[in-house]
Amino acid sequence: MNRSYRIIYFLILFAIISAISYVFKIILLAPPFAVSAYLITVESRGRFSDPNSIIVSYLLVIALTTIFHIFLGVQFLSIYLNVSLIAIFITLSRFRHPPAIALAIFSYIAHNDILFVESSLVIAAILWLADRVIYYLYKNDKKTRNI
Repeated sequence: MNRSYRIIYFLILFAIISAISYVFKIILLAPPFAVSAYLITVESRGRFSDPNSIIVSYLLVIALTTIFHIFLGVQFLSIYLNVSLIAIFITLSRFRHPPAIALAIFSYIAHNDILFVESSLVIAAILWLADRVIYYLYKNDKKTRNI
């Protein structure tokens, strides 16, 4: 799959992410997901593009951020502890996807737990599905080149 197709896939995925963020009225959450979309499509062989890392990192961010929002609110201590725990997890585990850290930070700016969780889960699922489709296309593209 050549670079121009990858860029087209990224633009389509970015448009979907932007539309969902607009529908949920949480536009600030789009940037981290857009970076993930870029890594999935254009830089799909990079070390931060692993599909398992992306989904695990985002699910961790969604869960931890929601817990911190509920129990500590949106105060400085909450954001500090939340971002620190996520950064430690991403640094020390095999699930490395740094854009997920930004999602935690943006969630404090957009502070709306229900919309945050709903929109984040929808977009994370779309990213996972897009990654599966791109992997399938890439795998089939390699097979046709070998014939």
